[in-house]
Amino acid sequence: MTAEVDYRGKIRELIKAFKSMPTYKDGSVTTKDFPALIKAIEFGRTDEQIQTYVDYWDKKHGGVLTTEDYLGVATALYRTSEFARQFAISVDHDKDGFISSKEFLEIVDLVSIHDPKFVGKSYDDFVSEADTNCDGKVSIEECAVWVESKVNKSVE
Repeated sequence: MTAEVDYRGKIRELIKAFKSMPTYKDGSVTTKDFPALIKAIEFGRTDEQIQTYVDYWDKKHGGVLTTEDYLGVATALYRTSEFARQFAISVDHDKDGFISSKEFLEIVDLVSIHDPKFVGKSYDDFVSEADTNCDGKVSIEECAVWVESKVNKSVE
């Protein structure tokens, strides 16, 4: 039997930690706060992984983390499937419901944080592994299932 997670309590804790960061202003923080924020929410990452998150967020989001983005990612930490789904939605920049080869590069950035052996995966590898309905494309849902399997495999 698994323990129930008090999501409302967790969200309150996450918001409190976020708002306590030194750079918190107008509903956002900068990546300068990532190490302290990750420790405050007990995410349990190495310094190298944290730096990779900082580099990724600097590159893709201008070094600013909004409350909305933070809560989307942080609450999903308690549910890998939700994390994977939110991530798949976030990389679908053209909002067509599918992951292009360009959008796949962001997935490589994320998954390689959790599993450094992942670097070098090609888009063709991704499609052959993730395209479960064999239509030659990877949908948001197919991508989410695939990302979840990769993240879960790396923490086992």
